[in-house]
Amino acid sequence: MIKLTRLRVFVFSAFVVLLFLYYLYRRLAPPYAIYATYTQKELLASLSVIEERPTAKYVLFRQLQGAGFNNQIQEILLFHHLALLTSRVYVYQPLIWQKAPRRASLPLSAFLTGVTSTNSISSAVFDKVCPPSAVVHVSLSRENDALWPHARDVLDGPDRCVVVDDHILHWGFLASAALRPIWPTFRYYLGEHFKWSSHILQMVQRGRPTEVEPYMALHLRRGDFEDHCRGLASSQTGFTTWATLPELADTVFPPLLDTQNRSSVMEHCFPSLSRILQAIDYQASINPHITTLHVLHDGAWDHPTVYLQYYKLEAAFHSRERVLRVGGWAGGPMKVVTHSGSLPVHNGESDWAVALDVQLAVDAAVFVGNGYSSLSTDIIALRLAKKGSRTKDITLV
Repeated sequence: MIKLTRLRVFVFSAFVVLLFLYYLYRRLAPPYAIYATYTQKELLASLSVIEERPTAKYVLFRQLQGAGFNNQIQEILLFHHLALLTSRVYVYQPLIWQKAPRRASLPLSAFLTGVTSTNSISSAVFDKVCPPSAVVHVSLSRENDALWPHARDVLDGPDRCVVVDDHILHWGFLASAALRPIWPTFRYYLGEHFKWSSHILQMVQRGRPTEVEPYMALHLRRGDFEDHCRGLASSQTGFTTWATLPELADTVFPPLLDTQNRSSVMEHCFPSLSRILQAIDYQASINPHITTLHVLHDGAWDHPTVYLQYYKLEAAFHSRERVLRVGGWAGGPMKVVTHSGSLPVHNGESDWAVALDVQLAVDAAVFVGNGYSSLSTDIIALRLAKKGSRTKDITLV
């Protein structure tokens, strides 16, 4: 009877906690009136593009839907870049937000105004300029090395309205050396055309860990990533996208990645807290003036153990015993530690919190990231696209 009573108390307590977390989520979820405003502006701007460019050529790609935020963003940016390279108007689609407990189709301009304001139209008006009878459907898939050149050749062609039926930016391509030749023009593209929405930029202004002091950013990738890493270890897969750039080879914290070794893949893909601390200590030792750390993590109501990992990490920075054991560094332990859950996210802003974290890491003096994560590699690309960027300010665990 006592055991049954305890079980009931436990179940009731768990229910209350989940109900409270759901309430917080609903409280922070954006009012849909904001998204309706963005959608209306997209339609009006798109109709203006169509009217002003009567001879323009268009391309609509098959894109990811419901994948992680940064997986979608990296694909959208590459597709927009490809459209600009081939002098086509990019037909952008909504961001499909699949974040428990809801799935939603959100206007892209609420996140990326650079993409939605530069030579692009909303897919909602595509039929107005390209009726089904005028559309040419193509498949662009090729071997990795030939894929991007082939896509450019096809899209350089005369067909006015092109719809790409196959998903070309698959994981195998993104993790291959075939992506590297794209970097020079993509780096320029990011510098010229990447821009967050005004709501995100406002959050960045008030969310900085310090007003003027430099800070270090760390991406603590946990959540459901461990099983994903086991799969990558089995398939002997290396880093993804921009983490594969040759100029970043020296940024990998030793021992270097050996894709033939399952343990090595796991060590880099799902590093221990001890290894993460060592990587931070390395950057802190050469940047003793940095005593503030911001931790990007994926802790959420459905991944509560991530918070435990974060608090263990935070405790280590305030441990005198550990600082003495590693020999210390001129600045001493991190004096200020902030994290994703401590950011000033106001009512109606939860959907933009991940973009806020990304930009805070882009603006950080030093970034410690994960070469297997699209969030980390998006941050790396945006950092390297900035004037005066230095690879030595990046460490990949």
